[in-house]
Amino acid sequence: MNIYYLGPKGTYSEKASEIAKKFIENSELIPVSTISKIVEIVNNNEKAYAVLPYENSIEGIVRQTIDNIYPTDVKIQAEIDIKIEHCFISKTNDLKKIRKIYSHPQALAQCSDFITKNFDEKIELIVANSTSDAANIILNGDETYSAIASEGIAHKLNLNIVCKNIGNIKENKTRFILISKNKKEFAKNDKTTIVFNTKNEPGALLKILEIFNKYNLNLTYLESRPSKEIFGEYNFFADIDKPFDVIKSAMNEIREKCNFYKLLGSYPVLNH
Repeated sequence: MNIYYLGPKGTYSEKASEIAKKFIENSELIPVSTISKIVEIVNNNEKAYAVLPYENSIEGIVRQTIDNIYPTDVKIQAEIDIKIEHCFISKTNDLKKIRKIYSHPQALAQCSDFITKNFDEKIELIVANSTSDAANIILNGDETYSAIASEGIAHKLNLNIVCKNIGNIKENKTRFILISKNKKEFAKNDKTTIVFNTKNEPGALLKILEIFNKYNLNLTYLESRPSKEIFGEYNFFADIDKPFDVIKSAMNEIREKCNFYKLLGSYPVLNH
């Protein structure tokens, strides 16, 4: 069994994958450069698993993940929550020498207060595929280069940690999901994720929400994304804090009022 994750090594995705590995026997971790490629690999291999970033407590949903998984046959098998503590790293300890900051777009956004406080408008923010990629880029640069990345990758590459835990909000977490076509059985399921598409008419979404209210179901997350088929038409992604077996009747009613409905998974939150 292979577990694919958003690489390279040293990312928070790898950290989440190491937790998933404890629950999947004889598995190996393999880094992949993009989310779309990871989903393609898993969708074409019954024995493959993957760990993907799904939602951040500051920046919200990772759109590349939900946009790629819902059209496929993969299912969410589990959730893994990781605390995110971004560090500012460089070859120098002098912030005045820094001219470029590399990182993943989410990390740059999550640390915007630190950047605004310590640098003027001349600072160049450069997007990298991952925080780990950013660290590897500055390894080949001079003292004007810096990155926002994890403490672990800084130690691994022998780079200076100029500042620790520089996020706008100190209790920053990212929710990762374990996906596969191969159903992974756990002792219990904690929550359910669905995607649905309503009729494009007044009150259509309200009718769906009324069903949640009727069955006293708590929606812990609701996100709209363009359907990419008809302009002005949206898919809604919803998390419910109960297993599917408990909410099956409600889901049947919702399905009847939707143009499109799909169960993306009923799964546990893994302890670690």
